[in-house]
Amino acid sequence: MPAPVLPSRPVYPDVAQVLDLPEMQAGLPRVRAGASRLHNAVRWVHVSEIPDVGGTLSGGELLLSTGIVATDPGTDVRGYVRSLCEANVAGLVVELAPGTPTLPDRLVNAAREHGLVLVELRRSVRFVEITELVHGRILNAQYERLRFSQRVHDSFATLGIEAVPVGEILARASELAGVALVLEDLAHHAVAFAGQVPAGVLLRDWETRSRRTPTRSTTSVVGGEGWLVTAVGPSRRRWGRLVAPRVDPDGDLDALTMVAERAAEALAVARLVDGDHLDVAAEARANLLHKLATDLGSTGATAHDEAGLRSRMRALGMRLGPAYAVLVLALPASAADPDTAATENLVVAAATRVSRSQGRAALVGAVGAGRVALVFACPSLAGEPDTVATFAAALAREPGVPDLVVAAADPITALSALPTALHEAAHIADVATTAGPPPGGHRPVRRTADLGVPGLLWSLRQDPRLATFTERTLQPVLNHRRAADLGLLDLLRAYLAVDGNTAELARRLHLSRPAVYGRLKHLSGALGADLAAPHTKLSLHLALLAHDQSRQL
Repeated sequence: MPAPVLPSRPVYPDVAQVLDLPEMQAGLPRVRAGASRLHNAVRWVHVSEIPDVGGTLSGGELLLSTGIVATDPGTDVRGYVRSLCEANVAGLVVELAPGTPTLPDRLVNAAREHGLVLVELRRSVRFVEITELVHGRILNAQYERLRFSQRVHDSFATLGIEAVPVGEILARASELAGVALVLEDLAHHAVAFAGQVPAGVLLRDWETRSRRTPTRSTTSVVGGEGWLVTAVGPSRRRWGRLVAPRVDPDGDLDALTMVAERAAEALAVARLVDGDHLDVAAEARANLLHKLATDLGSTGATAHDEAGLRSRMRALGMRLGPAYAVLVLALPASAADPDTAATENLVVAAATRVSRSQGRAALVGAVGAGRVALVFACPSLAGEPDTVATFAAALAREPGVPDLVVAAADPITALSALPTALHEAAHIADVATTAGPPPGGHRPVRRTADLGVPGLLWSLRQDPRLATFTERTLQPVLNHRRAADLGLLDLLRAYLAVDGNTAELARRLHLSRPAVYGRLKHLSGALGADLAAPHTKLSLHLALLAHDQSRQL
């Protein structure tokens, strides 16, 4: 992530920072009262020697004085201090006159009583140098803030109306702020996050911690952990919260608030542009599934640690368990373009309804064209088959759901195995949709054990040696087509489907046996092989399966 562009400091320094300036340290400052309020922001530095100065101030000023008023016996010290506090000054710095060892007790006591920051300077300093330094710092910080404000505006100006994904909005905000950000829904489920903090740390026990953190009417730092919380959505229809859970108390909270509020606005606009149909929780689950499904590298290694995934799943409201079912639901070819997206949405909605009706909090989302993935917890590893079968049967009864291939990976016990399991389920779905029904008839759930030879050929489909074998074996019949009659390739497919039973082949083709014998003789001659030989039938069957699969790619 690039270095954060959040201003390096707040616009206004506090009293402690002003006292730390070398020009101020030259006066040997000593805090006599209000030590707990040295964090007061200094909006301006003002030199004054008049007793009724309180009425001329607007708040946040640090007053510099030579003590003419404060040490005058005729001054109403309590009234003077009270007027300064009512004007909300940042503090009062008094330079001791020569021969005066310390400030009068009555002034110190009055300042302590009213909570005024009171500092005495035991050496003379040049007030003009201090005012120039502080004012220059404030003006530079204000300019920096103005530039930052423009950068924030430019970053979020069009995000909400350009259908930018929620994750990109959060990533942009996190980059600007230099802190991790979490978007949660009203059920306190963390639906998206961005930042450099590991998920296992950032989202640990998220729902429990979030419920302990209230929401204010304005962006505020709240709760025992000091989260910065911004409500998301129109005031009467809040639908989430944007949270910065790791706020630096010494950082620029005003700038962080600016970023959080602009990001919240962009998120709210994105939902409105979407017709208020954007389900950020569903989008988050789908995005996580898609990432897991595509993160398996060629070596089989993944970048997902168990603790991080468990925290992520809990934060999304998924129930953890001793075992997990991993499914890929494959749409039939008839449900493909142009309505694939609509059908996917229908299947996602149906799968979500079924899982909820069965008391399961599942991750559901589209992971590819015509593919919907599903992950849910099972009561035990041994109970996974029955749990999946119950789900598949209920899904098949859902109105409008097409005839799906339900592909199930072997159940897993560790969430870090999800990428591998999703890859396995997708492989089963791919093979099942190209190979047709398994031997023995329809099965509601397809597993690796059901794939047999088609599964092996599918895994080898990119191997050029398989393509060469297929082409050489079938080349004599691939281009042989007859407009009004059965081609040799179709005849071969029919012959292999009945395992060389000539009587059954004649019945299926509605031909006499002599006619079938004649065609088979022609087919055998074209191939230059004895069709009845077991090894010939095996080679032809493998080549035909590979050929049919290649046409599905």
